[in-house]
Amino acid sequence: MKLKDKMKLGPAGLVLSLSCWANGGSSFAGEPLFVQRVESAAPTREAIGKAEEQVREHKDVKLREKMAVPAFHKRIEPPLHEGETYCQGCHRPQPHSKKLRTRSFLNMHSRYVACETCHFRPEDVRLEYRWFDYAARRPAAADGSRFRTGRNLDNSVPIDGKFKIAPFYRGEPAFVLPGTAFAERVGREWQEGDLAARAQLKARLHAPLSKEGPACAKCHTEDSPLLDLSALGADSRQASAIRRHVIPQFFGRYQSDDERLKIIDILR
Repeated sequence: MKLKDKMKLGPAGLVLSLSCWANGGSSFAGEPLFVQRVESAAPTREAIGKAEEQVREHKDVKLREKMAVPAFHKRIEPPLHEGETYCQGCHRPQPHSKKLRTRSFLNMHSRYVACETCHFRPEDVRLEYRWFDYAARRPAAADGSRFRTGRNLDNSVPIDGKFKIAPFYRGEPAFVLPGTAFAERVGREWQEGDLAARAQLKARLHAPLSKEGPACAKCHTEDSPLLDLSALGADSRQASAIRRHVIPQFFGRYQSDDERLKIIDILR
């Protein structure tokens, strides 16, 4: 059955076609864990309805490389779209925007932490976290120089966005890369689908993901942190600086968005 004929079947036909994407209709065995979870996803009617509402109201955002007014803070160069993850094919390079208090710090993390590290966290498997080179499309060796800690940093040297901490499962990447067969098929399904088909597709792609990532204290803590920093190349000084970082402690004191922040509180 041709792709255009599948789309005529509506949401039910799309569900069937989604389960036959890889390898000309075979199963997803051998595909990244995320793809396997998308295949087995069964989004609720509520989730599909929410996705349809979001698709209907979506408006494309045009990113400006040069601002009309010079930025108050130093801008990061090269552009943030370099080394983008699969998620950033749809989401902006700086995807966090809703929480005014923390969005700048969360967007900063997107330079060296893959989207899936925070938002793809299945509870029934154990994931490992390693550096991944998105330019070379292969795992990268542990390297403590990628951690920006200490007082003597040269902020004129940009963070190389091609290296990110990403999830692995059984020694293999658990995430999708742009340009793969899965990614290309998803793109075609989206371009050729109507509103109902796109809503189904969006709901299935997001079903394995958590909208809210882990709290700052999940990594910035001495008590069973999410990331094994030594395995990522951090030395004891770097690991201590990351786990005891003052900014996450500062945010941790405020439980309500209505509470006002005071810079002096960062010294407490």
